[in-house]
Amino acid sequence: MRIAICDDEAAVRTEMRRRISAFLVENNLACEIREFEKGGDFVAVNDRFDLVFMDYMLPDGNGIDFVRQIREVNRSLLVVFLTVYADHAIESIRLDTFRYLLKPVSDELLNEALESFVTLYSSTRKIIVPLDGKTLYLDADDVMYIEADKKYSVVRTVTGQYLCQKGINEFYTEINNPHFFRTHRSYVLNMRYVSSIEKKTVVLTNGEKVICSAGNYDEFLKNYMSYLKYET
Repeated sequence: MRIAICDDEAAVRTEMRRRISAFLVENNLACEIREFEKGGDFVAVNDRFDLVFMDYMLPDGNGIDFVRQIREVNRSLLVVFLTVYADHAIESIRLDTFRYLLKPVSDELLNEALESFVTLYSSTRKIIVPLDGKTLYLDADDVMYIEADKKYSVVRTVTGQYLCQKGINEFYTEINNPHFFRTHRSYVLNMRYVSSIEKKTVVLTNGEKVICSAGNYDEFLKNYMSYLKYET
């Protein structure tokens, strides 16, 4: 997990880091936390954060404008706006804001936001595979692709594969992970395992090949270029 704190007041950043760190330690969670004084500095680093605590008013501009910019390259970023002005809430909601917290932020509201974030983050990092009489929770980073096989699906991992009675549409609906892309009606691909692209065929790091339909090709290239820029 990666969390950013963007606020022009050093005391606020220090206190937020302390409280977030305390929550992480209490829940035995590993996370990188970075601080930014200006919105422009946050946008410029081009790092893929999972959550940002963003001050509404910054010395170099409006926090909402900076969020719009970063969302162009990081659509999955969750945003918690911090402000002393309650009347800015409606504008922030239009950006699908995760939370809107008034300063000073209470422990109750901060912990609720962090708990909800961790729950959502965890759900994007697991692939649920129902097998005979049991359910596997596979780490999404270990899943190379999911392939439709009539009424079944084959979940291919780095160590093996699983055949299950769960349709690829259901898998794709559940997956909320920016690394995955549906290249074809029969394939959902994890972009971290792409080795090369040969016309409409995607070659994986293990030598296997996955089809990309003509209708999805341009969008796939766009997403993969973004992945290479911000994830590698």
